[in-house]
Amino acid sequence: MFNHKNSFSPNENQVPTDWPYRENSKMISVDDFLWHVQIFKKNRQNRPLFLLIHGTGGAVHSWHEMVEVLHNEADLILVDLPGHGFTQESHNNDYSLSRISSLLKRLLAILNINIINLVIGHSAGAALAIELSIKNNLQQITGLIGINPSLVPPPVSYNLLLNPWVSPLVASTGFTSILSFVTQKTPLIENLLTSTGSQLNSNQKKLYKKIFLQDKHLKGAIKFMASTDLFYLLSKSKHLKTNTTFIIGKEDPWVKVNPLKKIIAQNFPNSKIIENTGGHLMHETCPKKISAQILTVFNDL
Repeated sequence: MFNHKNSFSPNENQVPTDWPYRENSKMISVDDFLWHVQIFKKNRQNRPLFLLIHGTGGAVHSWHEMVEVLHNEADLILVDLPGHGFTQESHNNDYSLSRISSLLKRLLAILNINIINLVIGHSAGAALAIELSIKNNLQQITGLIGINPSLVPPPVSYNLLLNPWVSPLVASTGFTSILSFVTQKTPLIENLLTSTGSQLNSNQKKLYKKIFLQDKHLKGAIKFMASTDLFYLLSKSKHLKTNTTFIIGKEDPWVKVNPLKKIIAQNFPNSKIIENTGGHLMHETCPKKISAQILTVFNDL
């Protein structure tokens, strides 16, 4: 498991030398993609495996304060989604949930991973985790946890930066270059992070600002949001039989708790809900608490 001939450690141009857990980073060449993944594995047999999927605009760094606790109990794979973080691609690809889940399946197959004990997705990463579980025909994923899952439309404040309704203009190279310039000269990203209802520390903000200064990250976030069809995903929810738990923040201004609970009740009636005090990025502001909840859910599977 995790062996691949086209896997190598990144150079400083591919992943910054000060990136969290960079020593666990690997660049993995698969078809048109050079994936950035972080692998945490202990040399013990029969350890469970968790796959962690970030949301729109995120990257592997969003999990870094949860790694130590989770890795005590399981091997971990963290992945930068297409267009995000330090994953690279050589062609203009489709970023629909179905397409990205197929790409993830291909990556996992290349890594010789046949079973995932728990897939954990945050925000739009939770929607992707649902799609991946359905696409795997419920054979390879034992449990699923969605943290503040983006199963309701995003708020106006988020749309102002990343909304795809004008995607032919927004996704252009010129636009993202201008936006990249603006992020350096204005508090745009600071305001976006504040709008999540989560009070990140200075280092956490620094990491987000660093990835948002990349044109490709901005464009990837816009494309991912543009391609996410929640109505189609929810129409397939009856096919999801994976043991599912949603961990939601009651003060999340991006994914409002009451509309979300209604969507969950309608489309995932057999799932469990854990409610916390916290905003959209509560897994970053309360990493030990969320990690403990994840492990409790896993142990109850």
